Amino acid sequence: MVVALCAATPALGASRRYTLQTMKRVFGYAASVDTTGMGKGGSYAYVKYDIRTNKRNAILLAIPTMFAVANGGDREHVGETYSRVDNAHPDKFDATRLLERSTVPHEMRTMPTVLKYLTPFIYDEMLIDGRIVSPFHYRNRRFYRYRITMFSPGVALVSFRPRLNNTKLVQGWARVETKTGRVIETAFDGEYDMVRFHLAVTMGDEGKASLFPRDCTLNSRFLFMGNDITAEYTGVYGLPKIISDTITNRRDTALINRIRPIPLNSHEQYLFDRYYARRNRASADTTSQKDSKGILGRRMWYALARNMVQRTNQRFGSKDQGHFRVSPLLNPLYFSYSSQRGLTYRLDIRGNYYFSNNQMLETRFKLGYAFKQKQFYFDFPFTFYIDRKHDAYIRTEWASGRHITNSEVVDAIKNERGDSIDWDKLNLKYFRDHMFRLSAHYDPSPKWGLETGLLVHKRTAIDRSAFDVAGRPAAYTSVAPIFELTYRPIGYNGPIFTADYERSIKGFWGSNLAYERVEIDGQYKYKLSALSYLQMRAGTGFYTHKGKDSYFLDYRNFREENIPGGWNDDWACSFELLNSGWYNASEYYVRANVAYESPLLLLSWVPIAGRLVEKERLYVNALSVRHLHPYVEYGYGFSCRAFSLAAFLGQRNWRVDGFTVRVGFELFRHW
Repeated sequence: MVVALCAATPALGASRRYTLQTMKRVFGYAASVDTTGMGKGGSYAYVKYDIRTNKRNAILLAIPTMFAVANGGDREHVGETYSRVDNAHPDKFDATRLLERSTVPHEMRTMPTVLKYLTPFIYDEMLIDGRIVSPFHYRNRRFYRYRITMFSPGVALVSFRPRLNNTKLVQGWARVETKTGRVIETAFDGEYDMVRFHLAVTMGDEGKASLFPRDCTLNSRFLFMGNDITAEYTGVYGLPKIISDTITNRRDTALINRIRPIPLNSHEQYLFDRYYARRNRASADTTSQKDSKGILGRRMWYALARNMVQRTNQRFGSKDQGHFRVSPLLNPLYFSYSSQRGLTYRLDIRGNYYFSNNQMLETRFKLGYAFKQKQFYFDFPFTFYIDRKHDAYIRTEWASGRHITNSEVVDAIKNERGDSIDWDKLNLKYFRDHMFRLSAHYDPSPKWGLETGLLVHKRTAIDRSAFDVAGRPAAYTSVAPIFELTYRPIGYNGPIFTADYERSIKGFWGSNLAYERVEIDGQYKYKLSALSYLQMRAGTGFYTHKGKDSYFLDYRNFREENIPGGWNDDWACSFELLNSGWYNASEYYVRANVAYESPLLLLSWVPIAGRLVEKERLYVNALSVRHLHPYVEYGYGFSCRAFSLAAFLGQRNWRVDGFTVRVGFELFRHW
């Protein structure tokens, strides 16, 4: 018997009811399972893989995690891993790798993003790592069409296909127990982030184990600009504990042979034997000093070339409690361009060190060079978490080199000096901003947070001689104590309200600017479904005091955000067309921002182009300040595998005020 879920003829009424009942059981199966004690004791998982390079060119070197495959002499590599898995929640795997070996040069990890396909959560809204919409969740039924075929007594075969061709949807089948709705096994095909894949999954037999895969087989193919890489992965889960979790040598071949639940085939064994034979010959060659120097030199050049185009990740410490990551030195993805800065080079270094689960150091160093401005700039935050349970930390941040413009100084000098100076020949608008911030934060409860500190800004003129001619100081300094009160009505996962107070006192630690400012802000990222969000922000701010010579005043909440993890894209809850001078020069502001995000909204339904659209967004931003009653921006944007694009239309006092298009780079962001 074959029944389409979307069929609605009277003759098939009984069959349709049967189909609906079966799918209802599938959608509700996860909720029917007793998950008491989920994750206690943990389990173990084994994965083996085979990666083949069919075609490659120089472009492959610039793709994250692909350097070893692009540069190595061999065209095929194999590997295997053994990990401890703690699944304390039905839609989350916490894996700690205990053993691993591979024939990839220097045993570098290759295509780690594909490994995430091996841990599908079929009953969750998102099937794979927040990327694919699951056909086995009730909320997602509107995206799929279902057809049921009786397979055997008590077992049905469910075929599913997407209602529209989109990269976030898959097509496949599942064998299902008709009485309980439990998925026995499933297989599906899809394409996401330039990876085509076929995944076959056999689920656990009963109880909590039935919510997780028992074994998975993944076949994937990566195609990009003439490069063709295929890979096959096999994963086995729910393994019992065989060896100790404390392993000194993570590449112990004897231990891997002991725990391996499925044998290597003859071809895999051949590739491992060839790799070890070659490595042993290379080790024997080091007996001669000449050969040793040559090998050392080749390794140095290999490491240098790798760091040029690949991220560097390294753990340190006796228990791997430290970690640092360095962005590629010459990766094209880390160059950017703007009309103000011209071509810009960026370098990003991150690091952390855990003293305990509750105490850690965290730092980040962002360096850039703007070729047009001939200027280095950097941002260096440093945070010491004293008590992570209460988000108690001390943070310092030092940033310097950023060029800013300010016309208020020029306007003030013109009003004072009149036409006695040829203003067109003087460069008075451009300044270099130096910032230092020291703050301490503490959350006495999940609902309340307190922060206090000191904020120092020094703006120095790019052309100091021009200010000497005008008879004005070339540096403007503000030193302001800051206080912030945070209120979360329902805890960390709900809306966040903040009240900020900042006052710069003239003469205090060299300050020559005086002001007092208050800002109140509310932010909320409300999850409607797995991929649909409503992002909202509203706030107000005002100056209670502005000194006569107070320049460079800016409302902090137009630049910073308090939402955990940030907004989902670069343009949510911000103004894209509005010049900052409109609100910074005003004694007050009132703002409201809304962004709606959904995976399948408008463009997704367009043939051909809609297949690649991953997310779509609608924006509405409104502001009221002096001379703008109101200012409104409307926007629409979408993201695909290569880029994000958004268009904004602005209205000033209900008249069209401008139009702009914003583009962001998305290619390999998740690699």
